[in-house]
Amino acid sequence: APQKAMKHEPYSTRRTALLKHIGDGVAIIPTAPERVRNRDSHHPYRFDSYFWYLTGFPEPEAVIVLIGGKEPRSILFCREKDEEREVWNGFRYGPHAAREAFGFDEAFAYDELESLPDLIANRDTLWHALGHDAGWDAKIVSALNTVRTQARAGKRAPAQIRDLREPLDRMRLIKDAHELDIMRRAATITSAGHARAMHACRPGMAEYELEAELSYEFRKRGASGHSYSPIVAGGTNACVLHYVENDKLLIDNTLVLIDAGCELDGYAADITRTFPVN
Repeated sequence: APQKAMKHEPYSTRRTALLKHIGDGVAIIPTAPERVRNRDSHHPYRFDSYFWYLTGFPEPEAVIVLIGGKEPRSILFCREKDEEREVWNGFRYGPHAAREAFGFDEAFAYDELESLPDLIANRDTLWHALGHDAGWDAKIVSALNTVRTQARAGKRAPAQIRDLREPLDRMRLIKDAHELDIMRRAATITSAGHARAMHACRPGMAEYELEAELSYEFRKRGASGHSYSPIVAGGTNACVLHYVENDKLLIDNTLVLIDAGCELDGYAADITRTFPVN
């Protein structure tokens, strides 16, 4: 069954604000790629934060193109519906459903990205986070070069290439009510995880047992998991700034440091506490 569609606010409002900023330009914002763990197994998927801020769209193989000017448009490219792949890997929106659910003017299959040169042609400025993703840097360069070969047909490539992170970072500094609510809930869940670990802690336990208490509470309360590798460090292990092995026994009459936070809807909490093992 399809997942419950997210309301496209406040994401569409953020896109509108960015469209005003880029003027007659065009902005390209891809999500993060999937990462193979081994063979046909992938690491748990985590979307790109800039892409998520503007879309709320959770799937890999997706990119948005924002076209400014007198008739601004927001376009999503995403995976096609594929019943066979959905049996293996779960629900996909597909372009038609995604356009409506996430408030885009247009949506197309990811495979139709060959139209990228046409979308950037005759625009004053191209906005992109250069250096953020080498694969996408290469796609942008290829699209620019394609447009440059079409000069005799009256097409021109953007004269300027600007870093999209500059305006997006300024937007993201000011958290809206939607973000503040998620951040507060992430902090509440993280606090509950730390309290659970404190209540469970006993001499002779392994550090990973306290890590398990955190993980249980985070997932039980609806977080996607840890926002970073948790540190559960007993005794002198706490002197290692990024200690993540969490495999030693907790000794009586020593302290244990826990540095851990959950991630909720793309937002991270981060709490560090040190307390007696006993």
